[in-house]
Amino acid sequence: MRGKQGAAAVVGLLAVTTLAGLATPASASAANSFADRSIVRVTEDGWRIKLSKKRERVRSVPPLDQSPWTRESFLTLRGSVSITGASRIPVNAGTVSSGFQIACNTDISSGLTLGVIAGPTAQMSISYPPAAIIGGQALGNISTTIRPGAIYDISFGTKPLAGPKAGLGLEGVHAKVSSCLGPVSVRAYVRVALSTPTNDDTYHLYGKPHYL
Repeated sequence: MRGKQGAAAVVGLLAVTTLAGLATPASASAANSFADRSIVRVTEDGWRIKLSKKRERVRSVPPLDQSPWTRESFLTLRGSVSITGASRIPVNAGTVSSGFQIACNTDISSGLTLGVIAGPTAQMSISYPPAAIIGGQALGNISTTIRPGAIYDISFGTKPLAGPKAGLGLEGVHAKVSSCLGPVSVRAYVRVALSTPTNDDTYHLYGKPHYL
């Protein structure tokens, strides 16, 4: 009888340990900085657009709630655009925006087997001070339900173009994903949209994926 109880205890321990191993990111407390990158595009109207991603940094930390189902990190990113050329067609309006795309591998809001019960709903929250962007638009707090198989576009803000150059950047943005089993992936992006009397053009620049 003791042998069977001991074997059952070992099996249960291994099961919980395996789940915890899957839920705990390998890069917890790791700091990752990614190289600056730029692309150049020419619009149909002849404008030369340079889109840049700078100072991208993803710092994963052990979650403050100490839950194996929570991912916590701090994100830094700057996006900028410059317009050059001698087109005869004026640019009526334009914006540059930057942010991160975030995805959860597996939603465990309905609970797990082997006696391990998860939280009520897979949730993601992004928080940062809106005053960090002057003359543009920024959201203070973002909280949403996330589902597996979906990628969420989280914009840090949008800056209207008032001249040939514009940019926006934020440092240390707090990001938290809860009730998620397996890796949470993030990917930086910078986007510019231009409008002229004859054309509308939108260009994107993406960073490399990082797993929290």
